[in-house]
Amino acid sequence: MAKCEQVTALDKCFLLRGPFAGTISSFLMRDVEKAIQRAIGIPAP
Repeated sequence: MAKCEQVTALDKCFLLRGPFAGTISSFLMRDVEKAIQRAIGIPAP
């Protein structure tokens, strides 16, 4: 699950502590990116 309530804001503590639950694959990251684009009105393939 991706936390996407505030795409424009990121708390500094997330940067200091590192990934919350590990890393994700580049394939899954592309899916997340497409989902965010669609949610904000950018057409995604």
